[in-house]
Amino acid sequence: MHKLIELYYRGELTKEEMSSKFLLDFQTEVKGERPQASTVEKYIRSGLEYLNSFKPFPYKMVDVEKKIKFEISGVPFVGVIDYLGEKDGELYIVDNKSRDLKPRSRRAVPTGKDKELDSMLKQLYVYSEAIKSEFGIYPKALCFNCFKSGAFIEEPFDPDAHKSALEWVEKSIEDIKDTEIFYPRIDFFTCNNLCGLKDECCYYQGR
Repeated sequence: MHKLIELYYRGELTKEEMSSKFLLDFQTEVKGERPQASTVEKYIRSGLEYLNSFKPFPYKMVDVEKKIKFEISGVPFVGVIDYLGEKDGELYIVDNKSRDLKPRSRRAVPTGKDKELDSMLKQLYVYSEAIKSEFGIYPKALCFNCFKSGAFIEEPFDPDAHKSALEWVEKSIEDIKDTEIFYPRIDFFTCNNLCGLKDECCYYQGR
């Protein structure tokens, strides 16, 4: 899906061609061990629904699949911003996600989905450092294009959340430097659907 959206914004695919290319290239583009057939069918169906009703993002494109290099606390980072847009002189980061995220509830007590959203936003707050370095300003908003559910979430840039994300990165860097043994994190979905090495993994076999 990332590739299809990129090709559209680079002018190499029309909206009408995105759906057919999705179906034609699915088998070759989606590699690795697959989940059960019903799950694959669900992803294909939701992907088609998204592409058949595809609407361009409400910004002028600055770049797509933009590779970025930056530093935090002297440590080099490399990342890819799925889409960088501009509107009224302000910048917007858009991240394409298959995850079913929800807009913030604004409830007094954050919901589980609010916490999930905050977790996903950390990456985009970190990427905002590269935008500030290159363009001299932070993004106006951080956005998620949830193509499986069709939701588009625009989260205003929050300086406090940005500061918290950088502190989290700095702490993580120190934790990694102080760690000599890295223990595995066994996760049912990841191990069964993404890794592909579970049959040879001593940690998975011994769980």
